[in-house]
Amino acid sequence: MSTALDDCFVVFVRDEGSPEYGVAPRERELVACSTYAEAECVRRENGGPTKKCIIRYVGPAGGGD
Repeated sequence: MSTALDDCFVVFVRDEGSPEYGVAPRERELVACSTYAEAECVRRENGGPTKKCIIRYVGPAGGGD
């Protein structure tokens, strides 16, 4: 991932490809957002029938016991 932020939500766009033609799915980084709500809005605006948006958290893992 090429984001310079330490704690953010990154939206990726996945092109599902065409398995019948041997084209594998591809994924590219779309944008890094500071809040999950912002990332969710971007995901809704950019999703479609042939592409899927995925939100991933980039930052330190949460607590424990």
